[in-house]
Amino acid sequence: MNNRILSDSDIELLKRALVRRCTYLGISPDGAAAHSAAEQLLQLFHLGWCDEKQLATGPIPISADNHFH
Repeated sequence: MNNRILSDSDIELLKRALVRRCTYLGISPDGAAAHSAAEQLLQLFHLGWCDEKQLATGPIPISADNHFH
């Protein structure tokens, strides 16, 4: 996993993707579910997912190797 320091543009992309994901999932951006979604998006971003639409609306893979909470 690539845990590089996020740039301002990376953070903005992740913020936009999170807002879109919350809308897509029909969850409050202020709730616990949004916190979990943010964690998942950050992990995926560090795995190389950098397309905003994919992060916002794509399926999130879950396997024994991925510890998404």
